[in-house]
Amino acid sequence: ITFLIAGVAIYYRLKPMWRPDENQDVLAMWNRTVGTSGVIQEVKCSASKAEFTGCEPARCGRYVLDRLVSSEEAETLISMAEKGMKFGGSSGGATILDLNSGALSVGNKFADIRMLARNAGIEQLFTYEEVKLFRSIKSRIQVEIEKKWKLTAGKLKLTKPVFFSRLTDKRPSTPNDEYWHTHTDTEQYERFHYTALVYLNTYSADFEGGRFIFDSPGTNHTVHPRAGRVSVFTSGRENPHHVERVTRGTRYAITVPFTCDADYAIPEPVI
Repeated sequence: ITFLIAGVAIYYRLKPMWRPDENQDVLAMWNRTVGTSGVIQEVKCSASKAEFTGCEPARCGRYVLDRLVSSEEAETLISMAEKGMKFGGSSGGATILDLNSGALSVGNKFADIRMLARNAGIEQLFTYEEVKLFRSIKSRIQVEIEKKWKLTAGKLKLTKPVFFSRLTDKRPSTPNDEYWHTHTDTEQYERFHYTALVYLNTYSADFEGGRFIFDSPGTNHTVHPRAGRVSVFTSGRENPHHVERVTRGTRYAITVPFTCDADYAIPEPVI
């Protein structure tokens, strides 16, 4: 658990590559939808792993969709996050609830949400309908990845950590609260192949800062969080990224990662 908890914060430290707004290419705006076909930006893959035939993309990239998750479903996911986070919460600005391990930010540490819930007389934190919703959203995202990157159906597997994040403007109290550093996902989790983010509320309307930025030489590429928006990208070094520091309000999201390596597959969470 110690290794997993250290990784849950995902915030691998590299030199920040933030640039002013005039050097930002906005892939998806907060105040308009991206259309039924979504927005895709292809990039050259950083490495090829022929060991996963039928699951590796010919071209890597980023893909933003607004049609997979409704705003009502996003509200339900926020209520799920808060249902768990009420048992703790980081003393800094980043609270994490890991749906696989049950790790929850509590002060400057992590605790097991299952144990905290049982101590409060709650045996099952989420209802059947809530678990069913998560599984449905996960399946929608998986199918969309398989279609967009032309993968063999069934090759892609859910992996860990799957987690809710709640970001605020509170000052960091531990390195895990410093989520704004540039990183690539495979440097934390070698068997990540595709990373999906579901945004649960909206930039500008619900919070300031908190934009998701793909760091690139010359011009960065930005995704504005919007309730129900799904952003998917290949997890390798071709997609270094960071989240801007939140300066007002509260930003909610859920991270849903996928692997091509069946040895790293996990069952769907049922906390």
